[in-house]
Amino acid sequence: MSKLIEYEDIITDSPFLICYLISLIKTHDFYMNKHIKNETEILPSQYFMLQFLYYDMGTNQSDIAKACLMDRSGVSRAFKDFEEKGLITREIDEDNKRAYKIKLTEKGIKTAEFLCEKESEWDDMIQEELNISKEDLYKLLSKISLKSLEFNRRNF
Repeated sequence: MSKLIEYEDIITDSPFLICYLISLIKTHDFYMNKHIKNETEILPSQYFMLQFLYYDMGTNQSDIAKACLMDRSGVSRAFKDFEEKGLITREIDEDNKRAYKIKLTEKGIKTAEFLCEKESEWDDMIQEELNISKEDLYKLLSKISLKSLEFNRRNF
């Protein structure tokens, strides 16, 4: 009878970097989605839009759609939901009367800050037993990410 392969075995025995990255993404998403679903009024699919607004208030829907790799209609539906829940306000952009500037309300800011706290908790938990500072870990991950981006731009 063969031994069942455990998830941990796949991670520790993998010869490929992507397995480690996928594991990080999946466990992060599981952690964040539980907090998003249980403690906020947004959907997990709306998380990055909310965070984008938190860090770049007053931007327009087109920029958010590009940054979140979504189409404008999907962003528009999400923002209608955000507006109904009191998370955002929309104001006509004085420079482009056909566009809206989107801003978080106080409720939206509190939601984004709560999720930022959860991100920090997850980061701290992941980093706590490593023999590398958080800053050095971020530098290493940044270097890996930029190298990957550079490789794709050069080759595709």
